Amino acid sequence: MIKPLQAMLYILQGKIILNDSTDVRIVKREYPIDKTPCITIETSTTSTQKHVIDKDCKLLPDHPQYDSENPDRLVSQQVIREERNVSIDLHIWCDDEESRDEITTLISKLFYQVQSDYYKYCSNYHNGDCAYLQESCKVDNDSMRGVKLQCPKPSDYHYENVFTRFDIIRNTFDVAPVFDLDDLTTNPPVRRSIIRVSFSYYDYYTIGGAISQNLIINEELI
Repeated sequence: MIKPLQAMLYILQGKIILNDSTDVRIVKREYPIDKTPCITIETSTTSTQKHVIDKDCKLLPDHPQYDSENPDRLVSQQVIREERNVSIDLHIWCDDEESRDEITTLISKLFYQVQSDYYKYCSNYHNGDCAYLQESCKVDNDSMRGVKLQCPKPSDYHYENVFTRFDIIRNTFDVAPVFDLDDLTTNPPVRRSIIRVSFSYYDYYTIGGAISQNLIINEELI
């Protein structure tokens, strides 16, 4: 599953719940007419440029220098970084105007939360607890950030937002206005709205190149 699709599911899945308690499903395949309301996702991606950079990465278990006693150790390695541009169309399928308006409003709210570093989109947050602190989330801290529902100490508590989690270039994230594309030929008519999200993100391939601790001499080359 590519990163943009992972990011959309992370932002939306299980969070589009209507006033009548309907949990709007995110459907990754073709739209099933008899199961509205739902959301389908279409993506198109283009590559722009590649660079070889140094990046601190964890070693995989099959790496010769992997330390099972310290699996989170970071080692500076060479990686190929490819910047990709993606355009994502969220198709919202409904039977009535009320559901459509409710769904599009909820989606817009979630995207605003992502862009304002909402505390529940921290990768350490789970059911009111902070995995890094191993105790309850401190968002109720009486501070300016806490009032804005942001992590009160993002550096100390290792806050990780959606952009960092999925290697999204933050200032490229853009949500276009909703536009409608109804199908009035069906019975009953199907209400469809489309929200287009676009951004750039990084994909990485680790080359390796960790510095060896041993000097190895090939005598055939002397």
